[in-house]
Amino acid sequence: MTFQQAASLSHAPWAIWPWLRLPASLTAALRRAYGGEKRFPRAVLIACGRSRPYENERKQLGIRRGEWVFWREVFLHGPDPCRPAIQGRTLFPLRAISRGLRPLTKHGNRPIGNTLFRHRRLRRSPIRIRTLPAAGSGREWQRSSILVQGRTRIFIQERFLADLPSWRGRGHP
Repeated sequence: MTFQQAASLSHAPWAIWPWLRLPASLTAALRRAYGGEKRFPRAVLIACGRSRPYENERKQLGIRRGEWVFWREVFLHGPDPCRPAIQGRTLFPLRAISRGLRPLTKHGNRPIGNTLFRHRRLRRSPIRIRTLPAAGSGREWQRSSILVQGRTRIFIQERFLADLPSWRGRGHP
């Protein structure tokens, strides 16, 4: 797994390092962090629909100007839905719906990480890491990547929020 860093990982707080570097599903890692309970994490659907992507998303997906995408944004949380840990954004070209991605358009309030990472032929592009201004003088960390299966590309973006739980993985990735 390689990482393309717009922000140096050396500036990341130690507690967020394993989350930023994890090459696998954040859904499974959150489940471990929330004590291994199957019911967590839960997703709260912020919005979803069809639109034209932002320019940076369009370029990463490798689609033409004017092409439409399906997009979905969620908050992932543990026992308290008012304290989300991650804000996720997923999008893919509408034409990919006919290539087996229709189930992702109907996920509603379920995390899609487990569904996506079940596919053994799925490859992940290098993870891009960057920081964003947060409320006050703080910073928020975000990562993004492209998941590829055959000719299908899925853009995944994850923003780590203040209520991210402590890492409980199998060592540090």
